[in-house]
Amino acid sequence: MTNFKPRAGRLARSALPFTLLFTLLAGSLTALAAPDRATRNNASISAPLNEDLARAFALPRELDLDPALRAEAEAMAATHLARIRQLLPAWIDEERRLQTTPAEPASEDDVYHAVFARVLNELALWQVEPGDADYEQATLAALAASPGVCRLQGDARFQDFASRVLRLQAMPPARRKAALDTERRLLAHWGQPRAALPPWPVLLPQDAAMQAVEQIRRGGPRAAPALPPALAYALLAERKPYAELATESKCQLQQWWLRASVAQGATPAAALAAFRYGTLISATERFAGAFEPVVAAPGAVPGYPKLAERFDVTGVIRIARPLDASGKAGPASIGERKITVRGIRGTRPVAFENVFDAVALHHARQAGPATPPEFEMVWTLTPAEPDTPEKAKP
Repeated sequence: MTNFKPRAGRLARSALPFTLLFTLLAGSLTALAAPDRATRNNASISAPLNEDLARAFALPRELDLDPALRAEAEAMAATHLARIRQLLPAWIDEERRLQTTPAEPASEDDVYHAVFARVLNELALWQVEPGDADYEQATLAALAASPGVCRLQGDARFQDFASRVLRLQAMPPARRKAALDTERRLLAHWGQPRAALPPWPVLLPQDAAMQAVEQIRRGGPRAAPALPPALAYALLAERKPYAELATESKCQLQQWWLRASVAQGATPAAALAAFRYGTLISATERFAGAFEPVVAAPGAVPGYPKLAERFDVTGVIRIARPLDASGKAGPASIGERKITVRGIRGTRPVAFENVFDAVALHHARQAGPATPPEFEMVWTLTPAEPDTPEKAKP
């Protein structure tokens, strides 16, 4: 088992919060009068979170929506945002209380990031939580049949609500009312315990789909249904990797694999869960490009991802690295994640569960032949024992 420590240690508690996507209001907190301090501190935390939550629930003007559906969706979003504005002060007070000790008051920076993490996680839980049976059936049909669900507009990091509304538009009008009611019920789950959520698929749909595409490139069998023409050109003629596809093309690939996986025998529930994780706007996706990547030399211990360091993300992940008959390692995959995040309690930290994936898989690909087929990587921000080889699966 290997403990992975941050290269330069934990960020100083006095550091300002990350401000690229979510900006704290300026001003000195130390000059505030004591009776107003908590209230003003709460405002400096909640104001930017409310502002950016509004971005996640915005419907761009250029989005092609039925006027009646747009009006109903915007009213639903406004009601939800008003409820969260009422919840945030309580979340902030709770976090400040839990972080305060007899020896040290809570750091406003730590309180901010803890509540920030909770907000991001509520967005992620909402993205992967299934609805009732009718809603699931209607969603699957809309995703499988309508190219319109991929015609999103604006910043891909803030299409949480818009993507769902496009799926509603793709449903028959007679089913929209019931689907809208389900959407309201799912939003009402924010801040509350949820039933067990589907697990991450072993292979994300984009990875499974690209494996099928690679078979086609090599002259192998073509999975049914056929790739859409524009997507086929990008993948087969231009040979683009998934990361270089346009946002709409990524969505089309997810749609294609949803249909293909069902055709190959996947249950509708499994196919929908895979699609949701494949299109999840996790913390990693939402902060894409905001933190410099962690690069390690082959065989070296990887550095701590800066995003994970910023939000106090720790935990254990298990990597599978199967060997073929000749002993050659095949593609690595994440088998299990046990992650903890400051501010997220009583529920899975879905928004942060994949924060170590890229670094871990890169490490697995670079590992030498002595690395066992399955091993764990332990990520901790506390001082650790000297590094030892990865621990093989018992």
